[in-house]
Amino acid sequence: MLAAMVKRPGELVIEQVEKPKPGPGQFLIKVLASSICNATDNHILEGIFDGNHDRYPQVLGHEVCGEVVELGSDITDVQIGERIAMYTPYGAFQEYVPVDRYGYGFARVPDNLSNEAASICEMFDGAFRGTIAPAEVQPGERVLIVGAGPMGLTAASAAAACGAKVCVMDFHENRLRKAREMGASFTYDRSRMSAKEIVEAVRHDMGEIDLACMCIALDRSEELDAFYVPVETLRENGRMTGLNVEVKLEYHNHRMNPFHLNRKNVKYKHMLERDGSIEDFQRAFRMVSEGKIPIEKLITHRITLDQLPWALDMCHNHLDECIKFIVYPRLGEDGLKE
Repeated sequence: MLAAMVKRPGELVIEQVEKPKPGPGQFLIKVLASSICNATDNHILEGIFDGNHDRYPQVLGHEVCGEVVELGSDITDVQIGERIAMYTPYGAFQEYVPVDRYGYGFARVPDNLSNEAASICEMFDGAFRGTIAPAEVQPGERVLIVGAGPMGLTAASAAAACGAKVCVMDFHENRLRKAREMGASFTYDRSRMSAKEIVEAVRHDMGEIDLACMCIALDRSEELDAFYVPVETLRENGRMTGLNVEVKLEYHNHRMNPFHLNRKNVKYKHMLERDGSIEDFQRAFRMVSEGKIPIEKLITHRITLDQLPWALDMCHNHLDECIKFIVYPRLGEDGLKE
């Protein structure tokens, strides 16, 4: 079968590999669609990822939707033909993927959800299960999302679906425009406004913020002031959380004065009131299937495996031209670029 293999940092090849067989406690899915994680997939390729993907060689990708085609000997509660969407540690950019029945968790895909949308829904692992759900967002609360990449946009839409009033800050107008489409009431362009100007605008438009979510891997501002806006706009005893992006410590460039957190008695934690659960993950799928979160609006491109190098570069260096790439596990002659 075909697979996109990172042999070592900087070396990505599309090659034939042996089709996996499901072992005890596993089942096998045929990949229907997968999607690029703009940050993590590039971090793995660059060799700066710090976590369970810090190994080589490995099949790239972890956001996947597939059809169950084979069961391990002791699997009794999964059916052939079911559609499954999940995070996979085994690599998503290949034709078949083994699934650990009692591993990290998966969701059965509702009938009205497309394969493409289901593959993107893996992002709820971080954006909803990791930030919005554990923060226990309440209707009427005011939420600031810093970073309008795919994860930030998903978090913004999920917060809005929970009844919060949402504003978003980013550097790219295409992403801010998408944030408004997905439920944000206000957006702020950091490329056109200083951090202090955004603070004043947020206070005017939203009032004091109840929850701020840091949905960025690295700070792209020259001033390295990404934390300034959320801390200054939070109310006293406000809450702050962020995606736990696994980048090696020496590559992080964030700067924050902890006295600002102390002054307002801000509660700052990756998962705030509780840990996220697989029920949160599955609940997010239901929210999408019910039309509460328009996840398909994120899709800007569809590609085949041989277009991965181009697509990864787009996700890393041309953020104003793309948001989310769907990947199909085959090779294309003229491709499916849009």
